[in-house]
Amino acid sequence: MESKYLVFDKYIRPGKKMPMYEIKNKTTLDSLGVIYFYPAWRKYVFESNAEIIYDTGCLTDIINFMQEIQTEWRNSLKERKAND
Repeated sequence: MESKYLVFDKYIRPGKKMPMYEIKNKTTLDSLGVIYFYPAWRKYVFESNAEIIYDTGCLTDIINFMQEIQTEWRNSLKERKAND
């Protein structure tokens, strides 16, 4: 997903199956927070760094990105079940 002000960097953490995404300011590359899969809820969640403020545009981009990766995850589950 393309965002005007944000960068979503994907990382695979050692020993984890699901990726984590660091959200950075596109201009300064300062870290704003992370998106990661929360197994208890079976959903991606956003955890902001302390004392970061967001406007509605940035929050909308974060929500849209989360919905996109959540949909990709669900579709991958359906594919795996269909191939079993």
